[in-house]
Amino acid sequence: MKHVDVAVIAATLWLLASMVLDILTPKSITALMIAAALAPPFLIGIGIHFAREYFKAKRRSYPPPQLDEHFKN
Repeated sequence: MKHVDVAVIAATLWLLASMVLDILTPKSITALMIAAALAPPFLIGIGIHFAREYFKAKRRSYPPPQLDEHFKN
């Protein structure tokens, strides 16, 4: 649930920032400005997703621990 909380907070802050930009800019925002505004969070989100999957797969790939000779019967 921690990741969902972070995503909700980030989305709320992003919405607040877009509302402030809407108030401060007199003319309408172009599609290029929208793409430039949305690119960083998407790129960061993709990076976080793949890093989390990479480390999860790395944890699963460790070989099982071997017993020492004096512990075997």
